[in-house]
Amino acid sequence: MYSTEGFVIKEIDHGEADCFFTVFTKDFGKIRVLGKGIRKIKAKLRGGLQIFNHIYLEFIQGKYFFTATEAVCKDAFSLIKSDSEKLKAVYFVCDILERLIREEKDERIWLLILRIFKKIENPEFIGKKLELLVYYFEWSLFDILGYHPELYKCVNCRERLKEGDLFFSVINGGILCSQCKNKDRGAISISVDNLKVLRLILGRKKEILQKLKISEKNSQLELITRYYVGSILEDRTNLI
Repeated sequence: MYSTEGFVIKEIDHGEADCFFTVFTKDFGKIRVLGKGIRKIKAKLRGGLQIFNHIYLEFIQGKYFFTATEAVCKDAFSLIKSDSEKLKAVYFVCDILERLIREEKDERIWLLILRIFKKIENPEFIGKKLELLVYYFEWSLFDILGYHPELYKCVNCRERLKEGDLFFSVINGGILCSQCKNKDRGAISISVDNLKVLRLILGRKKEILQKLKISEKNSQLELITRYYVGSILEDRTNLI
């Protein structure tokens, strides 16, 4: 018998009444547990073991997988589940966790998830602030996983970055200066403002989420982030 607390980040129906849940736990990292009969109306696990809940969980080791025996809801994040914009954001956060995290236990990831869920729940984070919050989560997770990009020196010539055109190289994990941009023809142009955003996020400044601003839908930062996610996912898949 094991016990811990965790966040339910994914659920998949199994058979007539069972369900598999992916839970990122405080003590065991990402695990997959079976909720037996949970889709029945009177199932005892039904109240706690639900997608996006912060739960207290007890489970046992079976022959092939873990099976949940107790699940008590610590926080159901009702505001998130009643707001389509916030719900979309937390779906996205959990999808990133499911794709990038293996089974490793890491207290920093646990604390990041705890903080992000509470921030998304906060009524203050809507619109552009919510969009920025998701970027904060993604780049903070990249950093924890060991994919901290070089944002102060050119990744090729190693000279400190100066004024001029700058490019984010996904394959090299950082910024190329204008003189070295041909070293990666797939490098993406990055503005000075977006470079500052990434530096502030990864600098872990206090109250960073209150200070950062983005004025409009940021297609450049979105493109860089999506390509970087793909690169990290490919790298972590190759390590298995």
